[in-house]
Amino acid sequence: MSDKPNFDFKELKKLRKISSEDESEIEIKPEDEIKAEEQEITFEERQKEAELQRYNDDSRHRKNLVKWATTLIGIWLTAVILILVATGMPLLELSDTVMVTLLSTTTVNVLGLMIIVLNDIFKGKQK
Repeated sequence: MSDKPNFDFKELKKLRKISSEDESEIEIKPEDEIKAEEQEITFEERQKEAELQRYNDDSRHRKNLVKWATTLIGIWLTAVILILVATGMPLLELSDTVMVTLLSTTTVNVLGLMIIVLNDIFKGKQK
């Protein structure tokens, strides 16, 4: 804690005396000022720790989101490919309208989900 700023205790006493509604003399000991400064530094350290913890939690959640999105997209595309293969063979018959709807919604869902995930991961330019 060698980076502590030097405070002018006399100036601080004057400011507190002026700001006080009580006209009586206020006596502030240097030990009290040092203790208040240490408490402020402790508060700032706890605030920095909380911000770091939030950053770590956000990073962990983003990793989980990427895994989830990748898994979901993989399963979804596999299912669509199986439907297309089954339709190509005489195993499954679907009308052209159903096939177009299936392919278009799949494309929109995959692209939309990846845009959401990528925007969340690479949002550094916005901040």
